[in-house]
Amino acid sequence: MPHSIGLSLLMAGLAVSGYLYLGDLHTWQARDTKDVTQTPITVSDWNQQQISQIQDQLRADKQNGELWFALGNAYMADNRFGDAVTVFGYAQRLAGTPQANLYAALASADYYQHQQRFTERGRMWLDQALRLEPDNLSALLLLASDYFLEARYQKAIDTWQLALDTEYRDLDRVSIIQSIHRAQSLLSNS
Repeated sequence: MPHSIGLSLLMAGLAVSGYLYLGDLHTWQARDTKDVTQTPITVSDWNQQQISQIQDQLRADKQNGELWFALGNAYMADNRFGDAVTVFGYAQRLAGTPQANLYAALASADYYQHQQRFTERGRMWLDQALRLEPDNLSALLLLASDYFLEARYQKAIDTWQLALDTEYRDLDRVSIIQSIHRAQSLLSNS
């Protein structure tokens, strides 16, 4: 249960960060609606399609950091965390200037690659993200989830509250409030 809370909040944070970093999805990926079939596909198949489409675009434009970031997010959605670390690293090198969203994405991928444990490198990336942008949503959600998994419930509550205090309109406030209530319940029972 704690794993699913953390991963779902992290994925929500990455989605918001990805949207903020990439902007309008159609700026990097045009779709031909004539090729859309009515056959339902699985989430895994959809992830593979996204990965293939982004990889095809990268073959044409290897220097596009936004595409590398999108590929990293697609790998995260497909639980390919090691691959995500690699391509987020490419995006970071192409960015030119340090960006909190890229450091938070690197920290998240590394964290999940190591079974929800911070490595020294992952902690460094998380700290860098928060230094650059103290209210970075992805970094805050990752940190809160880690606190929750470590049974540091008050720290988790405080960090989720920081996330709620941000100005991100796309934030799933209901999920965060539910997570805070779970942590408060566990805190009062301990």
